Amino acid sequence: MDAEAALLDTSPTSSTLSSPDLTKSTYPETGSLCSPNSPTIITPILKKGRDDDVTPRPTPRHPPAIRKQKFRMRPPYLMICISIIEITVHCLGDEATLRRWLVYDPRQRVQGWRFASYMLLHSNALHLALNVVIQLVLATPLEVEQGRLGVATIYLGGGVCGALGASLLQPSLYLVGASAGVYALLTSHLAHLYLCHGELRYAGWRLGAVLLLAGADVASLPVPALLGCGRVGWAAHVAGALAGPLLGLAVFPNQSKKDARGRRFVRFVRFLSAVSVMLLVIGAILGNVYLIALPQLRKAS
Repeated sequence: MDAEAALLDTSPTSSTLSSPDLTKSTYPETGSLCSPNSPTIITPILKKGRDDDVTPRPTPRHPPAIRKQKFRMRPPYLMICISIIEITVHCLGDEATLRRWLVYDPRQRVQGWRFASYMLLHSNALHLALNVVIQLVLATPLEVEQGRLGVATIYLGGGVCGALGASLLQPSLYLVGASAGVYALLTSHLAHLYLCHGELRYAGWRLGAVLLLAGADVASLPVPALLGCGRVGWAAHVAGALAGPLLGLAVFPNQSKKDARGRRFVRFVRFLSAVSVMLLVIGAILGNVYLIALPQLRKAS
C-alpha cells in the first residue's frame, strides 16, 4: 500500500485536492436560501424535453370501424289510424246515412266539409284495398324522416285540392275515395328528395319508384271506363299530384344540412311554393263560389 501511494504521488496525471476539512460545514451562514436551517425548501422542477412533444404515438394495427347511422323503421301510426277509419266507414257505412253526408255532391258545394269527407268513402273493396296499401307504403318513409304533422298536411291538403280541381274541371262528377291524397303523398316524395338531397338512402330508387307508380296509374285511367265501373275523377288525381310537391316544399320541416346549395335559395323555393299553394287554393275557392255555386243558387231560386 505504501508503494502504491508513492506511485500516485509521483504520477504526472494526478492532481492534488486542497480543501478545508470535510467534516466542517460548507453551507453559507444561517438565513441563506440554501441553508439547512432555512424555513423555505426549494424543490427542483423537472421540465419535459421537447423530444416528448414530437415523439409519434403508436398507431393501432386495426383502425376503428366507422359506425353508420341505422335506419330505424317506425310504424306509420298516423296512416294506420286513417286506414282503419276508412275501412270501418266502408264496412259500416249505410247508403242512406253516412254516404249521403260524406260524399262529395256537386249540388251541395256550399257544405264545405264534403271537400274532405269524401276521402273516407270508396266505391268498392278493390278501390279501398289499393288506396290503403299504397298510402301505407308511401307514408312509412315520410313519417320516419319528415314527421306525422307534415304527412297529415300533405294527405288532407291533397284531398281538398283534388276536390277543388274536380269541381272546376268536372263539375257534375260525384267524388269518393282517397286517391287525391294518395297522389299528393306520391308526388311529395319529389319535394322530400329535393330538400334532403345527399342524405337519403337509395334516392335514385325512390325517384324511380315514384315515376313508375305515377306512370302505372296514368296508364290505368281508361280501364274502369272500359270495364263499365264508372267515370274516373282524373281532375282530382291531377290536382292532388300537383299539390303534393308544392305542399311538401312548404311544410316539410327537415332538410339537408350538408348541401352545397345556399340556404337562402332553399328558403326562397319554400316561400314560393307556399305562396303558390295559397294562390291556387284561393283561386279555386273563388272559382267554385262565383262560377258554379252562385249560378246554381240563382237557378234554384
